[in-house]
Amino acid sequence: MEVNEKCDVYSFGVLAWEILLGKHPSDFISSSSTGVALTLDHLTLMDNLDERLPPPTKRLVKEVTSIAKITIACLAESPQSRPTMKEVVNELVV
Repeated sequence: MEVNEKCDVYSFGVLAWEILLGKHPSDFISSSSTGVALTLDHLTLMDNLDERLPPPTKRLVKEVTSIAKITIACLAESPQSRPTMKEVVNELVV
């Protein structure tokens, strides 16, 4: 295995996922009845946020969803399918 920027992007995705949901991504995938369920449904995402976090206000739901989408892209199985950290930063800043 070659260590490169795509590994860092994946690690960022794992960290962001753990912050949002309070679980490692593999915990979510293995507990999913549909296999790799790293897709977004607003209601499902909001229902699965880490309960230690305060629930997001209606204004923040769109931002949380955007962060979750970026996180899912970082966790893509194929390193070539993952964004670069520059792309991640650009999405988060917007």
